[in-house]
Amino acid sequence: MDQQSHSGSEARQSFFAKQRLLDTAKITFQQLSGLLKNVNIYPESHPFLLSLVEKLTLTIDGLLMDRKEVAFYFVSGELFFETHSMPIDSSIATLVEQFTSRDIGGIVFKPGITDEEFVRLAVLMNTEPSALAAEGGIINIVSRENFPHINLHSVLLVDKKNSGGAMEEDKKRAVKLFLEAITAIKEMVRNVHLGQAVNMRRVNKVVQDMVDNILDNRDALIALTNLKMHDEYTYAHCVNTAILSISLAALMSLEKSQIAALGIAAMMHDIGKMRIPPEIINKTGDITDEEREAFSRHPIEGALIISDIPGIKKIAMVTTFEHHQHGGVNGYPHIDGYIGQHPFSQIISLVDAYDVLTALRIYYNIQIPPDQVISILAKKRENDFNSVLMKAFINMIGIFPIGTVMNLSSSEVGLVVHQTGDLMRPRVLLLTKFDGSEEESGEEISLLETTEGKFKRDVTGTIDHHAANIDIKQYWE
Repeated sequence: MDQQSHSGSEARQSFFAKQRLLDTAKITFQQLSGLLKNVNIYPESHPFLLSLVEKLTLTIDGLLMDRKEVAFYFVSGELFFETHSMPIDSSIATLVEQFTSRDIGGIVFKPGITDEEFVRLAVLMNTEPSALAAEGGIINIVSRENFPHINLHSVLLVDKKNSGGAMEEDKKRAVKLFLEAITAIKEMVRNVHLGQAVNMRRVNKVVQDMVDNILDNRDALIALTNLKMHDEYTYAHCVNTAILSISLAALMSLEKSQIAALGIAAMMHDIGKMRIPPEIINKTGDITDEEREAFSRHPIEGALIISDIPGIKKIAMVTTFEHHQHGGVNGYPHIDGYIGQHPFSQIISLVDAYDVLTALRIYYNIQIPPDQVISILAKKRENDFNSVLMKAFINMIGIFPIGTVMNLSSSEVGLVVHQTGDLMRPRVLLLTKFDGSEEESGEEISLLETTEGKFKRDVTGTIDHHAANIDIKQYWE
């Protein structure tokens, strides 16, 4: 198997492995929910109840095969398996409420857990909260009685002042890195134009910092890709493509060295445009056949430029040449005997298309809501884009990308600030003054929050923040 096929296969396997893990974690919680619902209906020795316990034990044991413990946490209405936010249905929502109403913020299962422990926990969870409180609370009961393989944790109290300061620092680092990347790509283009040496050491450093930042806090940099910079569009597009490519590769668990190589390739994918007449690049109306043919040469010109830059991995030349070939049906440049894009080219093709579509409404006054951008790309997955990459990308970016302003069923307006395990229910900052002050004083909530098993808020529509004169930049800059 060649390196191209191996890296693509490895990414698919790691992505699907992660999805299977989350599916198993969800099944675990559904089985636990079933046990808690039935423990008051059937005697503890009833075969049906014991069969529920047996299934739950088998699922937990499966998860414990490659980890020391199985941990679930409840934070602001969201359910987390380890560090992964999980989608929830009504049965899971009810169970999450049952845990949090008893001041439980997390539950951890350890190897060796017995059927008896599961049944006793289920009985305790069905005891009236007032009765539990009289004995010091369920957490104290579990800790002092014989539950050697179950740990309960208290609800996490978030220090808004300190956590807000940490998030503000994350944003500042992301903005600084974003601007450094803009400067680096501008310098690269200038040096190529003047026939001077490209400072690849600087480019490598910026991309490596991007990789480290995204592995630590992906959302902070992804948020900046929504702040379309009209005056710096060409450069910002290259940086956005790099950020989204790195983020997608990280989600798919590629090796760090591969992610960095992809990031450099993505940042340089449009460098060939510098050899296309600017009046063609910047034209907003219909273009002639001759202009289209000239524009379609930019992947070739880019590959030629990169071939002359010392110290750059040649994969960047491949992806620059291939990033508009898509599925070989509608792509360019045309090649006889086309055998398909490199996996890195497939990633760059997808995120490049996404960033261009989300910019159309700003630069060409074409109004495409974010959820429709995702829909447009999803329809192209059969011919133009890799379906596995498309699924992973949607999981990463969400149906409502960070920076989307939305109307809620509660008559509130929210700004998407983080994704959750449910593509339709992100975390949002509630906007009341629309002047940026909510960043410090506003309320951030999860649309996964429930009451009596029903979601507290639903999305009723998105808002074009430009038309509504809402400056979302003030919430990140």
